[in-house]
Amino acid sequence: MGYVILIHADRCSGCQMCEVGCSLRNMGECNPERSRIRMIKSENNGQYDFVPSTCMQCETAMCELVCPNKAISRNLQTGARQIDESKCIGCSSCSYACPFGACFVDRTIGKSVVCTQCDGDPTCVKVCPSGALEYVSADQVNVALKRDAARRVIEATASTAATNNPASC
Repeated sequence: MGYVILIHADRCSGCQMCEVGCSLRNMGECNPERSRIRMIKSENNGQYDFVPSTCMQCETAMCELVCPNKAISRNLQTGARQIDESKCIGCSSCSYACPFGACFVDRTIGKSVVCTQCDGDPTCVKVCPSGALEYVSADQVNVALKRDAARRVIEATASTAATNNPASC
């Protein structure tokens, strides 16, 4: 059973501590541009929303499938994707293939990087002050997603029923 970083976007304050902690641990410098977790910011009527984005550790990972040098594999201990720098040619194929934008070529080293979940102890999760990031088993994520989908169906059904059957006076 693998583990993943579960993102609670509604709890994210946009502080970027996850990016700073990640870049310091993995790249040796406090530089959010070199972080393996990215903060996506959007603005709507003056209100900002923040969503952390990182490798989703896909069961069938497109990044791994398109790599011409087979540099991407799954770490058997943690379940996280890893990139063998000795095989990576920095071609960006993984970047283009990833639907989440989680793989990218770090221009300083000329190689692709991806979240390795800090070998089973993700720094981003530890430094997140708002609890927006959680390290959980993949099975827990599947259950949470199913519950959320069921809640949305129930809400939509209740809303439709109220619209179709207005209360009479």
